[in-house]
Amino acid sequence: MATRTAGSARAAAAEVAAFVALLLSYIWLWKGTFPGDRVAVVALYFAIGLETHLRRGERPDEIGLRLDTFGAACGMAMRWLAPAIVAGLAAGRLLGGWAFPPPPRAAADLAYSAAWGTLQQYGLACVLYRRLREALPGRLAPMLAAAGLFSILHLPNPLLMGVTLALGILACAIYERHPNLWALGLAHGLASFCLANALPGWLTLDWRVGPQVLPRVLAWF
Repeated sequence: MATRTAGSARAAAAEVAAFVALLLSYIWLWKGTFPGDRVAVVALYFAIGLETHLRRGERPDEIGLRLDTFGAACGMAMRWLAPAIVAGLAAGRLLGGWAFPPPPRAAADLAYSAAWGTLQQYGLACVLYRRLREALPGRLAPMLAAAGLFSILHLPNPLLMGVTLALGILACAIYERHPNLWALGLAHGLASFCLANALPGWLTLDWRVGPQVLPRVLAWF
């Protein structure tokens, strides 16, 4: 049994490493290097995730594709996110931000943010966090590790790394109690929409990551 457990932990760690390596390599090395690169990375992203689920026989409802936990997950998310969003809106007003689009475009942007948020939360909760629960002991270590890796994927943007670390921990905590990918994606999208339009670009670095924002970060020093 001990050997089997150790083997499962190693396999889960290898899957996490492959998943993170794919995303870091795309962000830093081959993004934009050939037509269809976005399609390729998304296909590989879900291929790795699907492999992890199929190898363990995980059902869709087990990984959070369900409705029965939606309300509880949304409620827990908003209890924690609402103060953060209000603080972000206030900070944006004080710092000269607030570039919200008109209503028709705002609705489209919010829908896009929710879809993009769901994609990211799948990687964070359904892949990284689930596999790290197999690789690491206890409850806190997998949450911190998953959120830490999620933050690293947003290098070298300091604000975005801090936000994704904090909200990554919150997302894992919600997923642990009320696993629901739809609620996490919606909460992610709402927070992203509000903060992206409230905070000024000089502070957020236009929410960019990777080599395209590196010169702007280095200019601070």
